[in-house]
Amino acid sequence: MAEETAARKVGEFDGGSPLKTIGLLIRLVGRHIARAMNPDASFPVDAGHFETGMKALLASVGDSAGLKDARFIDVGGDAEWVSSGFEVEEGEEITIIGAGAIWASKLLDLRFGPRVGVWMRIGEDGRVFKAPSEASTVRAPASGPLMLAAKPPGEWADEQGRFDPEYPRNVVKGAFRLCVMNWTDGAARGLEALAEEAGTREGEAPVLVRKARDQQQAPAVAPEGWHYLWRLGDGEIYRESREGEVKRICCDTHEDVGILQFPADFPLTDKTRLKWRWKADALPSDLAEDVQPTHDYLSIAVEFENGQDLTYMWSSRLPEGTIFRCPLPWWDKRETHWVVRSDKSKLGQWLEEEQSLRPDYAKAVGEPPARIVRVWLIAVSLFQHGTGRCEFADIELTDGENTLKIL
Repeated sequence: MAEETAARKVGEFDGGSPLKTIGLLIRLVGRHIARAMNPDASFPVDAGHFETGMKALLASVGDSAGLKDARFIDVGGDAEWVSSGFEVEEGEEITIIGAGAIWASKLLDLRFGPRVGVWMRIGEDGRVFKAPSEASTVRAPASGPLMLAAKPPGEWADEQGRFDPEYPRNVVKGAFRLCVMNWTDGAARGLEALAEEAGTREGEAPVLVRKARDQQQAPAVAPEGWHYLWRLGDGEIYRESREGEVKRICCDTHEDVGILQFPADFPLTDKTRLKWRWKADALPSDLAEDVQPTHDYLSIAVEFENGQDLTYMWSSRLPEGTIFRCPLPWWDKRETHWVVRSDKSKLGQWLEEEQSLRPDYAKAVGEPPARIVRVWLIAVSLFQHGTGRCEFADIELTDGENTLKIL
């Protein structure tokens, strides 16, 4: 078994050498100051402006939208589960549009928005699920009271949404302001009416309403056979594409995080190898990714039966062959990173990869287990609010005699 490291709380990080830490801090603070002076699409949407604009749009459409109810709800990052005030029926469509941010550190611009942080469950014991974006429609998986929470991705105690006591919630500040809507006969007519009223106007509410309409009309669907890791929730990062007979998975991430999983029960022997092709077009970090504030990256991973995972990543700065334990809380006990690519001259090129998993595990983690259980695709662009884009193809596990085709 791998030696477990001490859990680090939100906002803490191991920056390595003092000079490296100071340099990272200076660069991150400088970026935050520049972004605050010249806000762009990555800057948090103002919750007050959003609510004012949404109320105006809702009032203008009247009964034509088929709106049953709409409520504005504040959900704080340090709060427990709160009631939405909605009693929903299984299969009912609920639209949630959100603004605001939860901050771990304003100085370092460490924050997350509704795209990654709006969680739901039905009743006290329902299974947690996440809104895939800051403006999306979800279908109630059961009947009962709709509960809401704001939370960074990762360290749930269980699938019923109990908070892990190792990670206190009072270290984060801020809140989301959510507009929660349900409909008399589904969301399509209502969101179309709101989007028509929004027209081409700028501003927080019109932009988010148009996004909610577009998402409802063409929802992002996980590639066939794959599913998002429940701890991070559903998203809009991955989509399937084809070029002739070749199936690909395209990844496009911005201020987001998502892990896509494929079941892969396969023996781990000295001959077991992971093969894949990938093409990275943009990396979400231009700083070394081995500390928490800059841990934005793209990778493919293998999960083992003991709960450990080994992830092969593209890096912006770390040398190829670098191995390090994940710097994030909760994940630091379970995940190990291995840099396989960092030559930026090869961005935009299709590259063939092959890794021998059992010796890799022994070198990077410790005594190998007997079996593999899943293959993952990982995309993180949450910390520095950047963009990552890549494609995957021809993923397989093989031991020379048996081959499991993943993609």
